[in-house]
Amino acid sequence: MTKVQELDQKRIVGVVFKALLIDLFSFTIILPLFPRLLNYYQSAEVGHQETILGYALAVLEQFKHLIMTNPHASVKTGYADKWDTVLLGGLIGSLFSLLQFFVSPKIGRASDRLGRRTVLLYTMVGNILSTLVWLFARSFSLFLVARIIAGLSEGNVQLSIAIISDVTTPEKRSRSLALVGIAFAIAFTVGPAIGAWFASIDLSELCPSLVKFGIYPYSMAAFVGLVLLVVETAYLYVALPETIHFRHQVEQAAAAAATSKDASTSTAATPAGEPVTLQIIQTRLLNLQYLKQIMCAFSFLFSGMEFTLVFLTFDVLDYTHMQQGKLLGFMGIVSALIQGGYVRRRVQKMGEKMLVLQGMVSCVIGLYSLARCVKAENPVAWLYAGVTCLAFTSGTVVNCLTSLASLQCHDRASDDALSKGRALGEFRSFGQLGRALGPISACGLYWIFGPGACYALGALMMVGLTWITVMNAPAGKKVDAKKPTVVKKSKKAE
Repeated sequence: MTKVQELDQKRIVGVVFKALLIDLFSFTIILPLFPRLLNYYQSAEVGHQETILGYALAVLEQFKHLIMTNPHASVKTGYADKWDTVLLGGLIGSLFSLLQFFVSPKIGRASDRLGRRTVLLYTMVGNILSTLVWLFARSFSLFLVARIIAGLSEGNVQLSIAIISDVTTPEKRSRSLALVGIAFAIAFTVGPAIGAWFASIDLSELCPSLVKFGIYPYSMAAFVGLVLLVVETAYLYVALPETIHFRHQVEQAAAAAATSKDASTSTAATPAGEPVTLQIIQTRLLNLQYLKQIMCAFSFLFSGMEFTLVFLTFDVLDYTHMQQGKLLGFMGIVSALIQGGYVRRRVQKMGEKMLVLQGMVSCVIGLYSLARCVKAENPVAWLYAGVTCLAFTSGTVVNCLTSLASLQCHDRASDDALSKGRALGEFRSFGQLGRALGPISACGLYWIFGPGACYALGALMMVGLTWITVMNAPAGKKVDAKKPTVVKKSKKAE
């Protein structure tokens, strides 16, 4: 790469990071509001079984009646009504991710054909529309429509990953992709606090004349999210160039660097710019398949446990939305420190796979701590211990798995299943499938058996997934096991 190309690369990565950060601020605003937002709709539509919410609550009531006969069920008459919010929230979270499961591969393929920038701007229009509907969603039905639109149009994260992969060489990719995790961490630090603070401002009281248009107590948080998305879209339109042409420049630079270093590595599964054999293509496709399965299983477990965290504090500790915002903010700060101070410095020495395994082990410890939190004499200490461990997991696993997946891609391979847009779109799709099934499954366990059993079972399942990852995940940048051996021999020869 020339110096001009390197400057362009840094500028594009910077634009993507800033835009993604704004996008995630908007996304995380709603997180601490979920329990009370759902309670608001339940109170507003109580007794109206002809509505969507009324039908959903009727189904939950039937299910509740069935499990009351289960001697192991933790839901008793005094608590069942309060825990309705848990399962209802899980259903909505699962719906969003299920829609992402179907649409992510299509967004990825479209970005390969039409360009990342074009498709990203189209998805931003959908995000703006969904937040606009939420702004006036005084009824649960409109709120559900807003979540459906959001699920069908959200593509910022996967396209940001594809853009960064377009403009970075394999050697620098993991460090650059760590910025995605840093953006998540910062947003989870600030976003929930923003949402919690603006939730205390009732726009319907400030502007009573707008009530007839659908303004309600939580409209202020939606309005802030809408402003952020409009700013992000304008910024992307002005500052982000198309990056398809960068792919070929990066591939050529990687090929030239690898050739000058050691010509004997040309038969191995090498950086994206070098020719690859049919055997190497098959190896990469198999690696991608393993990574997609691991991503799906991890997302199933982690997202489910993480989703119930807000309900745990609401139900067991009776936290206010401001206290919940502070907890999520603490988690975001720790995750940001892990991303910037640990992952970016250690990934090249330790490899992505080792960081993934460390994150999974930390998750086991964190879930055990949350299980102890339920009946401990000092539940807050156990809660924060668990959240700290989960923050380490959040800062390592997903981004390192994504980096491993991106290193298997090759835009000039004969099989287009290795093209970045399609491969990373399908990889993210598997993660979203796990996220679709995780919240509802975890909330169901939480509802029937209680939070202690829910988190204990999650810890045991994460132990199993850690072992599967040890046995099947590819080893970082060593896409082909032959490569380190060949390089080692060449050094001896020198």
